[in-house]
Amino acid sequence: MSLITTLDEFRAHVGVNKGTFTLASVQPDMRLVELYRVKPLVGPAFFNQLDAKLKAKSELTAAEQEVLALLQCAVATLSMVEYLPLNQVEISDMGVHITTTGDKKTAFQWQIDRLLSGWTKKGYNALERALDLLDENIEAPEFEAWATSAARTASLKFFLNTAVQFSEHYNIGNSRLTYLAMLPTLRKMERFSIEPVLGPSYYLELKQQVLDRSLTAENEQVMELYVRPALAHLTVGKAVPELGLGLNGDAIELNVYRLDDSNRKESDGSIDALLAMKVQQALSDADVFLTRLRTHLNANASATKYATYFGSASYQAPGTPRPTVVTPKDSPIYGWLG
Repeated sequence: MSLITTLDEFRAHVGVNKGTFTLASVQPDMRLVELYRVKPLVGPAFFNQLDAKLKAKSELTAAEQEVLALLQCAVATLSMVEYLPLNQVEISDMGVHITTTGDKKTAFQWQIDRLLSGWTKKGYNALERALDLLDENIEAPEFEAWATSAARTASLKFFLNTAVQFSEHYNIGNSRLTYLAMLPTLRKMERFSIEPVLGPSYYLELKQQVLDRSLTAENEQVMELYVRPALAHLTVGKAVPELGLGLNGDAIELNVYRLDDSNRKESDGSIDALLAMKVQQALSDADVFLTRLRTHLNANASATKYATYFGSASYQAPGTPRPTVVTPKDSPIYGWLG
């Protein structure tokens, strides 16, 4: 099992010194990346098929070559993220040390952090682009193992399935790493906030059509104009406080490594205030999208359009008064909720 077999293939993605760096030194980390990151993502069947073709030196199609290059990029960069910290030091019975010679010394921490951050983003984004290519070529016979795999089904489990798709509705810089960090929150928001508006039956209908890539024109409109924007904003609003996400320009991103600790106390206050404002705005915008979703469905649903929603308890005919709940006069809060 190895998608990278030569130092030149590795150097195509990570610029190591050809004279002093050996592929064998990073191979244990490459194997772990392939085992825990690449293989589960593309599925064992497709991974093993690709691996077998490489070992047999079989000719790959143009699409296979593109996917392979992206997977190799992920393996090279993510393995270096694991390899570099440990190999910056020497471990012996005497403890942990760094080695410094007359003409060479260990890089500054900010330089190391910048490398690790860049490799991490590059690697995860390469994995996402590989998924896109696999889906774009899903009808090709060489990708049948992917098309019929549980991994492919898992890649379409949600209403927002990629960082690029998420960024169309809320800017996360197309970061796969940020998307994966927010995925548990996204999953929760689908069930807690989106499903109650759509109703269980219509929610499951949309889920199945997303999985089958068979959204009707009207359901595609609902997804793009209301459901996906609402879900993206809800996820950001809930995930930023939970995960400690930060700002990178205009994008919300996961800060894996802090690149600059200078003036930290002075800068953190204003950044935290800006993030708090973005959280409130995201939640407020999500409410608007959900309200418009409900209004659109109630105004347009019929026996022939949005029929599943029309036949559900969630449907409310236009003009129907909303239920009013009046609290007892002797309760701590007296009033009505409509």
